[in-house]
Amino acid sequence: MSIAKFAAEKGKKVLVLEQESRAGEGVSSRNSGVIHAGMYYPKESLKTKFCVEGNRMLYEYAELKKISHKKTGKFIVASHKNELANLEKIFLQGKSNGVSLKKCSLEEIKKKEPELDIAGALFSPQTGIIDVPELITSLEGDIQHHDGVVSFNTNFLSAKRNGNAFSIKCSDGSEFEIETSILINSAGLSSENVSSNISALKKEFTHKIYFAKGHYFKYSGINPFDSLVYPLPSESSQGLHVGFDISRQLRFGPDITWVDEIDYVFDESLKEKFVCSIHNYWPGMEPERLHPDYCGIRPKIQKPSEKMQDFSIQFPKDHKIEGFINLQGIESPGITSSLAIGKYVSSMI
Repeated sequence: MSIAKFAAEKGKKVLVLEQESRAGEGVSSRNSGVIHAGMYYPKESLKTKFCVEGNRMLYEYAELKKISHKKTGKFIVASHKNELANLEKIFLQGKSNGVSLKKCSLEEIKKKEPELDIAGALFSPQTGIIDVPELITSLEGDIQHHDGVVSFNTNFLSAKRNGNAFSIKCSDGSEFEIETSILINSAGLSSENVSSNISALKKEFTHKIYFAKGHYFKYSGINPFDSLVYPLPSESSQGLHVGFDISRQLRFGPDITWVDEIDYVFDESLKEKFVCSIHNYWPGMEPERLHPDYCGIRPKIQKPSEKMQDFSIQFPKDHKIEGFINLQGIESPGITSSLAIGKYVSSMI
């Protein structure tokens, strides 16, 4: 949606093929709604570049468009003393990335978040939350305002090179074809399927998508936190963090469960794992107030055993197909990075 927004604003004739009945029904509708700051990723990575730039752009856009959001700040916490060295690594990585981070004393932590019982923490003032459905609606409005079209309930079936254009086979219940000089695959969980059905693209340029399912539990008690609270991250997840929406509804998650297919069935047996993890930093959490909320699935381009992979954005110089841009593995920090990615990709058309 962001790529389409920027392309339409540049005067391009834009069509978004959307297989669902509403935009943003995939990854975008089932995440934490967090505006990330960009301290976790390698300095030269696309994730750092677009997260840091996207953070600034998203706050500015939310202000301009009156999208519900709040700069809550975030504590990254070490529950035990043996985790303090990893906290220091994040501080140094964030500093290298140009991200504002503050080391907090235990007194400062207790003053700001008295419910936390931890060994140490960093504070990220640029982290916040945003109402993602409002963001999607605003992007859709921008596209339509500049004469772009979002075609709902429309499946991409295949594309082949046809002279200087692409001939794209689609279905909205019945099959039809359209032609375009520029084709952009930014289909999230379906990006492997789309990429595999572009006949001119060699297989080596299609990443396999691995489905990393995440569960969220909501909390029925009073939300005692003013800031988001994140435990130390792993290679594939940022941990079972304290999150909340604009209405301050408290929730925890996501965990990471690798699955072979997309399904949003909630595994309630994970509750004990959540309770143990949350009690590491919030011992006062009452387990009986923890209830299943929702699931999301991240479209990762790494296997469970592999290190974190960067966003994959391929241009004609990479795959030698003029007019084709291929985006895969756009997971966290995808929402934060979205405007920066949209601006960048549209500038390369």
